[in-house]
Amino acid sequence: MSLSLPAPEAETREVEPHLGERPEAGVPNGPVVQSLRVGFRVLQLGTLLLFVAWATGNMRELQPGTQAVVLRFGRIVRAQAAGLVLAWPQPVEKVVRLPSGERQMQLSIVPSVAPSTGGEVSNQAFLTSPLEGDAAPADAAAYLTGDGGVVLIEAAVTWRISDPEAYTLASAHVLPALRRVFLDAAATETAGRRLDDFLAVRPEDEGDLALEASRAALRGALADRMNRSLAVLARAGAGLGVSVTRVDVTALLPPVAKASFDSVLEAAQRADEGLAAARTDAARTQQQADRTRDRTLDDAHAAAAERVEAARSRTATILALEAKMDPQSRPALLDQLYRDRIAGVLRAAGRVSTVPLDGERVILSGAQP
Repeated sequence: MSLSLPAPEAETREVEPHLGERPEAGVPNGPVVQSLRVGFRVLQLGTLLLFVAWATGNMRELQPGTQAVVLRFGRIVRAQAAGLVLAWPQPVEKVVRLPSGERQMQLSIVPSVAPSTGGEVSNQAFLTSPLEGDAAPADAAAYLTGDGGVVLIEAAVTWRISDPEAYTLASAHVLPALRRVFLDAAATETAGRRLDDFLAVRPEDEGDLALEASRAALRGALADRMNRSLAVLARAGAGLGVSVTRVDVTALLPPVAKASFDSVLEAAQRADEGLAAARTDAARTQQQADRTRDRTLDDAHAAAAERVEAARSRTATILALEAKMDPQSRPALLDQLYRDRIAGVLRAAGRVSTVPLDGERVILSGAQP
């Protein structure tokens, strides 16, 4: 027995056309096609956004304190200060950001441990010391001075970008070139100066204003010499695009020589102490001599004054007699004075005997009663 079912009637669905599209006869318009169509449109939109981002990739704002150099296919076309930079997208143009010319950058000079020519000497023999705990800084370089000494120089070079285009071309070589320029300037300056021009190693030179001014001028001399060398490189077509604004220098003695200088300094200090003690003793002795001299002079003046007064008192009577003496009264006054004086003499003698002799009188001492 078989059942026969009526054939289903063909379902009829109307597919609504996509917004903005008109259905075309014979073109499939199913869900898959619509999904592909939506994905393709999203891909178009993403491609458009990527193109816009690529086209505006080199349009950027430079903050204060920065500048930029624009390169077109590797060739520098212009330099621009802070502000909005408009440039073609890469790889057509490339924007290189740099610090502005007002920003100061610092380079610490790292010494070379290998033997070198010129004024810079090998640090291996000077940066170590047989004394434990007595070693030079790792960033100090040894140089020969004009008087045959050795000085360790620890330096920091402060520089800025003066020519951004030249700096961009030589950016990979700026720091090594600056170091070599400093080493050349330091070797030249140290060769023309004495050890005392870098640091005080002699106590007798302490407080010398000329030496202190020379040590203060060393930093400026190094900066000027470095700038002159950089100008020579620029004229030769190999400029670095930088200029040196300051060189900070710290001069030290080599550890192997520091002990000797310390011994000399201690000996000089002991000599100064002995000299000061001797000067103090000499000043004390001088003061005592001055006091003794003053006391002796005062005593002599007082004794002389007493003797003068005594002489005056003894001669006062005679002077008084002389003042009122005249030729007529002279014998009588002298006779009176004789009697006054002879009475005291006779009283002191106690007993006397008088013997007339040719009209003269002689006074002889008599025996004690």
